[in-house]
Order: sequence, then structure tokens, then C-alpha cells
Amino acid sequence: MVQVIWELKVKFRDREKFEHFYDSKGDWVKFLSKSPEYQGTDILESGEGDGIFLVIDEWLTEESFKEFVAGRKMEYDLLEEKAKAVSRSKKRIWIAI
Repeated sequence: MVQVIWELKVKFRDREKFEHFYDSKGDWVKFLSKSPEYQGTDILESGEGDGIFLVIDEWLTEESFKEFVAGRKMEYDLLEEKAKAVSRSKKRIWIAI
């Protein structure tokens, strides 16, 4: 199992949009669920009230994540643009193996 971990700083006024985008029925999970190698997404909040969240996507392998994104690059890029609309910043922290 591999975890792709993203750190997002969420705009306070867009918190509800952020939660809807990344929840189990949101655009992010719907997109990733197209791959049988995708195992799920967890969201953790910092607890400091600073709008920082970790979005943790679980995959069977690092290669399956990379191949899925590469094979759907245009669709993935459009999704990333939507993600930017509900956050101040987004960066991949690491892939845990």
C-alpha cells in the first residue's frame, strides 16, 4: 500500500467547497475511483484552526498512481484547477511506501 499525501491550505470562506470536493462523493474521489488500484482517501485537519489539511490517497503501488495520472493527464489537470479554486495552496508532501 502506498499513500500519496497532499498538504492543502484552505481558504476559510471556501471550507465547505473544499470538504465537498474531497469527500467520499466529491469530484476528487469520483475521479480516482476510476482506477481499481485506488484504495480510498482520508482527510485530516491540523486542529489549529489554521485551515491546513492533509489529503491522503491510498494506492496499491506508487506506479499505479503515476500511471493513472499520466493516462488521464488532461482530466487530472482540469481537476487540479478545480482544487486550486478551493485552496490557497496544494503540494504533494511525499509518497509513503
